[in-house]
Amino acid sequence: MFTVKSIIDGVTHIAEQESITIARSGSPRFEEILRMTSSRSNPDFVIFLPPVYEDPECKKALQEEELIFSERDDVLDTDAIAILIEDFESPEHARRKAFSGLRYQFIYPGDNVYVMNSHGSTIETVK
Repeated sequence: MFTVKSIIDGVTHIAEQESITIARSGSPRFEEILRMTSSRSNPDFVIFLPPVYEDPECKKALQEEELIFSERDDVLDTDAIAILIEDFESPEHARRKAFSGLRYQFIYPGDNVYVMNSHGSTIETVK
């Protein structure tokens, strides 16, 4: 278990997480996420829900692919220094057959992220 402390746009958030992935600027995964989210130029975070089908032919969709954006003023996605990738459980899961996806938190200059192990030691920093 990891403790992730993020200070994003002046807001501090501390959470326990099983795992976390950090895609840094210039990495192939970072560039892939920028391409996938290119319909908006200033994302704060993006939730990706993948398509899920009930049949092998992929004709009967249980869940369509969806990108849900939260935007942030005064930033551009190309200025991001990293993207945190976290598992995301759809809030619709309990009400209908919805499936989990991923949450992409964009980290911009001035934001800080600290990842600590179970002993409280910082093992990763983004700033």
